[in-house]
Amino acid sequence: MIPMQTEPSCKKVRASLGTLGVLGMEFLMMDAPPTTAYLQIYTDKRCIANCRFCSQAGGGDGDLKKIARGMYIPSDFDNVVLRLGIAFERGYLKRACIQTAMYPEMWEDTTHLIKSIRELSLIPISVSVFPLSDEKYSTLKDLGVDKLVIPLDACNCKLFSFIKGKEAHSIYEWDSHLDGIKRATRILGRGSVGTHLIIGMGESAEDALELISKLHGEGVYSALFAYTHLPGTRNIPSNLNIKHYRSVQFGAYLIRENLVSFADMAFVSGEVVDFGIPEVDIQSLLKSGEAFKTTGCPDCNRPYATETHQEIFNYPCEPNENEIGVIREQLGITGEK
Repeated sequence: MIPMQTEPSCKKVRASLGTLGVLGMEFLMMDAPPTTAYLQIYTDKRCIANCRFCSQAGGGDGDLKKIARGMYIPSDFDNVVLRLGIAFERGYLKRACIQTAMYPEMWEDTTHLIKSIRELSLIPISVSVFPLSDEKYSTLKDLGVDKLVIPLDACNCKLFSFIKGKEAHSIYEWDSHLDGIKRATRILGRGSVGTHLIIGMGESAEDALELISKLHGEGVYSALFAYTHLPGTRNIPSNLNIKHYRSVQFGAYLIRENLVSFADMAFVSGEVVDFGIPEVDIQSLLKSGEAFKTTGCPDCNRPYATETHQEIFNYPCEPNENEIGVIREQLGITGEK
């Protein structure tokens, strides 16, 4: 006799502080409310993986509530799911993004959360997860997940090994992550699978843009994050500076919009010296500010996920004229001639 599968006993889910503000579960003054609900399956265990940058790493002692700069607060499961459906109906939220971690009950907890959301709402659902089997990818698709993200985080094989692979005493491998992305794309379709790349962990702009271009050609989108060192995590030699980030961000936009290919760009010592388009086109694109907004799944704006009010890497809404002027200075590009 096959035993009946029991539902997960945990009645909590982690939700970002901004999400709880939109759901009316926290009182916050927000200049840029999230347009996506950022959730994480709940566990009091550390992740089996051991990524150097992660506060939840198995070998670290960081705050389990932290993902980059965001605070993910353990909250009542049923209340969050109920309010999420209402917020979607009223247009306050346009998507739910579920972050996972690697621990024994991960699959049951993840599918339980997806099913619970889908029972009450048609809100689009994204899931961020490590590589899974084809069968599990198909199950997520059948449950109503329309976007799947498999974070590479690092921009090349060597960095991957140091940051979240063998050299980090972790369990992930570059090739298996790329394979997982490829298989997921085959099952969910081109444009339905993405990855996360953390900029400022030692990569060159050339490393980042070559990878972004390769993935784009395979129908995979890339979301950019700025490296944030958290207490309780291991140090990573960082080359994060705003000019480096803006160069990758602008180049990624050109690739994403099919305005140039990686082969059109020119690099010296790994840094961009020519984006491959005329100056007049660069000026026009800078005016719109679109290239510098948060990237990722549709309707994701991730306010202050890796930003502070003093230094914004990804704008959660349209940058204004003054902000575009600052972006020009950061890129080292003067106004129209």
